[in-house]
Amino acid sequence: MDDLLRDGKDNLAMQALAPLSRTYLPWSGYAMRPSGVVKVLNEMVINQRSVVVECGAGLTTFYIAGLIQQQGKGHLYTIEHDPEWIAVVRGLLVQGGLESYVTLIHAPLVDCELSLEGTAWYDRAVIAQVMGDRAIDLLVVDGPPAYDLARQYARYPAAIYFQSQFAPDFAIVLDDIDRLGEQHILAQWQEKIPGLAVKQLAIDGGVAICSNRSGFSVS
Repeated sequence: MDDLLRDGKDNLAMQALAPLSRTYLPWSGYAMRPSGVVKVLNEMVINQRSVVVECGAGLTTFYIAGLIQQQGKGHLYTIEHDPEWIAVVRGLLVQGGLESYVTLIHAPLVDCELSLEGTAWYDRAVIAQVMGDRAIDLLVVDGPPAYDLARQYARYPAAIYFQSQFAPDFAIVLDDIDRLGEQHILAQWQEKIPGLAVKQLAIDGGVAICSNRSGFSVS
């Protein structure tokens, strides 16, 4: 029954996303679900997010850039460790006329003292060189890869690293919340970031939306 509900949500989401896509996009099992992408875009529209940081490049990069173009404001900073995948994403952005709305940051995975259980994270020196102390109001966390037990906490450092750069009103979207690693990460973020509220959308998106606002809703 849950699978049918998920499929139905994703089918509706694809219809909503269609106006932002003018070319074929190579969707795979590693990509955020269409209904999850819609939740990210809803957050941008409803709560007026304009400076977005994305951990892990992919189809979400394309759709966020498309929405920024449509709205006429904002910028996306996308952090990715794989140079070959960056080249693919850059090509899609160029093909769609969206390259000016995105800064692609190639940051290799390195040791990070912010991590849990010694998992690698993006090279913070590279990120800081590009972004400095720029305030951000939306953080989308769909990388680094965290699909096995050895790397299940790989995404933890994201919110901790960017915590000092969060705008007074901000949100975080974490993908793959059906996994134990991401559940533990959410609990840790709530302990470390004061006033962080979490809304989990397991069936409708497979994401968690965290915010420092009470009573928030983008569903």
